[in-house]
Amino acid sequence: MRYGCPVGTLCDELAKLDHVAQAAAADIFTLFREWLRGQFAQLGHAAEADALALHVLARSQGVATLAAAFHDEAFIRREVAALGDWLDTTLAHA
Repeated sequence: MRYGCPVGTLCDELAKLDHVAQAAAADIFTLFREWLRGQFAQLGHAAEADALALHVLARSQGVATLAAAFHDEAFIRREVAALGDWLDTTLAHA
């Protein structure tokens, strides 16, 4: 909550500089994206696995950014619960 996501912050800062290491930093997100994609595929969502993986990444990054900005633990808890509910609903349609 205090610092946000270090990977997201690193990618943001390197992108601002058009730094040569930006692609390497984004590879960390790629690892997470690929892992999530595999999880969704195994759970019966192969056709939309990549889109679902990106949704989880985007939502979690947004929560991390706003958590660092507002230091609001109740917000984090609500958003994590909402993401869990979204996952339950999405996975129920397998």
